[in-house]
Amino acid sequence: MKRVFYLLVLAFLSTSVSTGQTAMVKRNVNLRSDPSTASDVIEGLKAGAELQLKESDQTNGFYHVTAGDGRDGWVWTRNIKVLTGTPTPISSASQPGMATPTAEPSGDLFSKLMNSRKTAIGHPLVENGNEICGPSGDATNPTAIALNTNKNRTDVPADSDYVDINWSDLKNLPSDRATDFVTAGVRVVGFLSHKINVETSGSGESTNCHLTAGSGVDWHIYLTNSPAQPISGAIIVETTPRTRPQHSWTTSMLAPLVDSQTPVRISGWLMFDSEHINVIGKQRATVWEVHPITKIEVQSNGEWVDLDSQ
Repeated sequence: MKRVFYLLVLAFLSTSVSTGQTAMVKRNVNLRSDPSTASDVIEGLKAGAELQLKESDQTNGFYHVTAGDGRDGWVWTRNIKVLTGTPTPISSASQPGMATPTAEPSGDLFSKLMNSRKTAIGHPLVENGNEICGPSGDATNPTAIALNTNKNRTDVPADSDYVDINWSDLKNLPSDRATDFVTAGVRVVGFLSHKINVETSGSGESTNCHLTAGSGVDWHIYLTNSPAQPISGAIIVETTPRTRPQHSWTTSMLAPLVDSQTPVRISGWLMFDSEHINVIGKQRATVWEVHPITKIEVQSNGEWVDLDSQ
């Protein structure tokens, strides 16, 4: 009887909401593996991020949720706000490029992206016949290992397998569909802005074992919807040290295209880089990326010309 009474009290005290309802992070909070502050931290969630509730009731003061990048976990109730009524998109001022399903561009596009997906197999980074970094870099966290494996693929889609996607549609892909779309082959048109950023500064990235030499780092390239735009309005597209040996690209080849009126067409694998959500609107317009790039084309006399053929 005591157990029944205890369960009834818990049910009475818990706050019920509709399953599948949306919640918003009020202040930075950890997504945890279990409903306890002693459990492992899966990732940090920033204020303004939207979540989907998986269960109607709290457990030990936590809600069971799905984050924008598709990862499930538990968040402390006091740090989120359950939204009533129909979920609304996150405003562009708070999280540009992180639209909710109400902002979906096209069901047909989404079907094409899902059908284009191909599981990534990470490849080691090899120089002069020696492996200097493994297929998933030096990451130890399971989430980072999975992300790095996607970044470190070297396969190339067939031309017929690329999904042509409008720049704005790519920027506004919903964050809650990341697991549905990541690893699709895509092709997007835009303009190169700001610079070709060879990531040799700082302490490096786990995907490349924190190497900082030019041959062992990614190039961050800023693809914008019109010429000469700031990086805050850019989609990040990246070449990687594992794929560049397959191409003739150089920074001097790409430099004349930066801040020019020449459209480019970028092809590659669709990526959702959840590690950079906190810099949306500052260093990028969205965490959706084309990464790695598999082809760069420029428009010439109304035709697309592969830079590798130059």
